[in-house]
Amino acid sequence: MDHRLLDRLRDLHGSLGTDITFVTRMVEDDVPRADVLRDLGERLTDLGAALLRRSDDVDADVLAKLPEDGWLPEAGERHQALAVAHHVGTRPLRCGRIYLAVCGAPCFPFYGRDPSGRTARHERCRTCGDRLFR
Repeated sequence: MDHRLLDRLRDLHGSLGTDITFVTRMVEDDVPRADVLRDLGERLTDLGAALLRRSDDVDADVLAKLPEDGWLPEAGERHQALAVAHHVGTRPLRCGRIYLAVCGAPCFPFYGRDPSGRTARHERCRTCGDRLFR
């Protein structure tokens, strides 16, 4: 996250309590102030748009590293060959260092051939496949 965006988040965090108190008092006293509402609304809208743009940038970086077909190897306890690949969807949900597949299985964030060639031969998860092609 870039530092300007982080500074904007900190600024909002520091002032939001006061802003909400002011708006609440305004409503309770029945003394509407369009300027106060507009200022808060614009700040929230601008920050939300900036966060969404940054999210799209991060998402594009992540998607560029994933296989086009969306199938990733399962992140399981097995120490031998990974047996199943799962579909992580077009906008994969990142959960820590893994992705969550369509079926809910955790998947490693990489794909390709390991030195022994095992990862190229994963069977595809039937649950993921069933949910994708309905």
